[in-house]
Amino acid sequence: MRKTQIGAISGGVIAAITVGAVLLVAVPSYISAANYGNRTENALKAKMEDNENIYANGTQKVMEIAQVPSMYKNDLKEIVTAAIQGRYGENGSQATFQWLKEQNPGLDSAMYVKIQQVIESFRDEFKNAQTQMLDQRRSYENALGYVWQGFWLNMAGYPKIDLSKYTIVTTDKARQTFETKRDSGIQLRPAN
Repeated sequence: MRKTQIGAISGGVIAAITVGAVLLVAVPSYISAANYGNRTENALKAKMEDNENIYANGTQKVMEIAQVPSMYKNDLKEIVTAAIQGRYGENGSQATFQWLKEQNPGLDSAMYVKIQQVIESFRDEFKNAQTQMLDQRRSYENALGYVWQGFWLNMAGYPKIDLSKYTIVTTDKARQTFETKRDSGIQLRPAN
């Protein structure tokens, strides 16, 4: 064989090995990034639905429990009215002087404490779910910004979702405080 043929063969082998090595790195990197992007976007969508579920369940629970004191008050009113009418008749006591010490049941404050506990529990659960979603989004945005992983995620067409939709539910007061950079504090009682 001539020297030029040997050089062409060895150059072709080197080119084939180089292309093979590049493919050996590029294909798994692309597949890994595409799988990560798909998994992360599906997790963000699921977490957003979970947040909505937690919020709906919590508000429904609070509204249902809040009905109980009203029902209790109405039932208590019926019981007290029946007890007084049972003792004194339809028109109440007709005595000129009466020395009685009545023992009528009062409204139980434990129901209000229960409502407060349910609200607090609901708010804590919702806060935790929102924090988890923000952590997932932050992690994904970090990956999109990394040189190697971000390159392959972009090559695979990620992000495919609008990440700005995956944010927290907030209050008007919190939004205003962060926009103005001023906090007026929390008023437990209206100012006189």
